[in-house]
Order: sequence, then C-alpha cells, then structure tokens
Amino acid sequence: MSTTYGLIGLGNVGSDLVASAVAAGLDVHAFDIDAGARERAAGAGAHVHGTATEVAAVADTLVLSLPNADVVDAVLLEQGLLHLVRPGEICVDMSTNLPARSLALVAAGAERGVAVLDAPVSYGPEGLVSFVGGPAADVARVRPWLDAVTVRAFHMGPHGHGQYVKLVQNMLNGVIMGVIGEALGFAEHAGVDLDRLPEALAWTGARSEMLTNVLPRMARREYGTSGTMALHSKDMGYLLRTAAEVGARAPFTAALREVFEDVLAAGDPRWTQTALVEWYLSDGVAAQGPVTGTAGER
Repeated sequence: MSTTYGLIGLGNVGSDLVASAVAAGLDVHAFDIDAGARERAAGAGAHVHGTATEVAAVADTLVLSLPNADVVDAVLLEQGLLHLVRPGEICVDMSTNLPARSLALVAAGAERGVAVLDAPVSYGPEGLVSFVGGPAADVARVRPWLDAVTVRAFHMGPHGHGQYVKLVQNMLNGVIMGVIGEALGFAEHAGVDLDRLPEALAWTGARSEMLTNVLPRMARREYGTSGTMALHSKDMGYLLRTAAEVGARAPFTAALREVFEDVLAAGDPRWTQTALVEWYLSDGVAAQGPVTGTAGER
C-alpha cells in the first residue's frame, strides 16, 4: 500500500516540495494558511485541504516546512497535530529549527509512539539538499519522500544533527556573503569600477561559486523580493543561541547578524541576502535611513 504524505507549509520551499513530490508520483495532501499558496499547490497536483488538522488526519507521514521554531511548536503542540499522527508513523520537520526544540519534539513524539526526524533543507547548485537527523531505520522509511523532493539527503547522525549541520551551512553562507559585501563596499569607497570587479576577481585565488553568483548582484543592487534575508537572520540567531548552549565561539556570525538586522530594520523586509551590501556602500542603508526600492528576483 502506498504512503500518503501530508505537507504543512507551502511557502518558498514548500511549493517546491509539492511540485517535486507530485512529479515523482507521491500522494500528497497539503495545507497552508495562505489561500494563494493552497491554490498553487492544487495546481501542482496536490490534494489541498482547508485545515492542517484535515491533512494530519489522512497522512501516514506528516511533513512540515514552516518559517520558524515557534510556528512548528504551534502547529505540532498547541494545535495538537502531533497527536493526530498515528502511533508507529513518522513526522518529518524540514523547517530550520533550534536543535534543542527539535529534541523536545522528538521526546513529545516518543510519548505517543511517533518518530520525529529533523530534515532541514538548503538550496545548492544542483537543487534542494536536506540534512537529516534521527535513527537510520526511520530515515530509511522516509527515503521515498526525501529522494523525491531533494537532489541529495544526507543522514548526518542522531536527532538534532540535521539542524546542527543546517546552522553550519547558514553560518558559512552568511559570513561569506558578509565578506563579499564588505569587500564591495571598500571597492566602491575607493572608486573601483564595480562593473569590472567581478570578472577581474574571477581570475584570482579568491574565486568561488558564491563570489561569482553574489558579487554581480550586489554590485547591481539586485535584492530580490523573496524575503530570505529575514529568514537567514533568524537562522543566524538560532546559531548564536545554539553556540552558547554547546560552548562554541561564533564572533563573525554575531557581528554579521547585527548587519543583517540593521538592514532589515531600515530597508525592505522582502529583500534577499544580497541586500546586506547596503550596510557597506557609501550611501548605505544604515547611514542613510530607509531604502524601499527592490530589484531583481532571486
């Protein structure tokens, strides 16, 4: 008998999950509080429901793709969806969550005989990648879903380790973007031709895929409208909280988080991460005040 998958959360990532799962022939039932997101999921071929409770009631495997830890807790615990998952079944949290909160969900699920896996995702050069934490046997049970919606799903170890690795990835991406923005700000203050800079650096030892992709968009001040800068700042906050819990130092992340927050406070909440260059430019957002224009879709 085929598995019925229930997906709660149809935002930037969730909409891609639906499209990939349906294309792979999986039976997907979905819900989001946004009517437009539900309509898009229905158009992709999912069975769309009017409430999250309806999805959880029919799903053999419940999957979450939600914006933050508080929303995950609200859906699973406060709204009681975890209690609707049948004993012996699995809940897969593909949201970026606090590791400590993920472990608390594991314990809550165990009380009902429900396995909870953390499987946060990230976009890489080839597509969506997932980092999975939990027992190997449980990971194997959800492989059909993971293989359908990601190009690679890495089993990183026990519960919580998927979230740890996702935070490492966000730390690296954020800090590297911050350095690129700082370098670009220096170049502009020095009067360097920003149109020529990306090609020149591409021939040096500083060349990297992120430099190649990010530097031109920053130079053109193309910031997109998907709102991922706010999500990234949230994730860096999760990293700093977790670093304090495990006794790790994260000074670069701490400094860059302040830059992110300054730009978010004075700029456009819909911007993507490339907008952090505003902080460094000669007419940067932190010095100038609110900037409202957006350009370029991520």
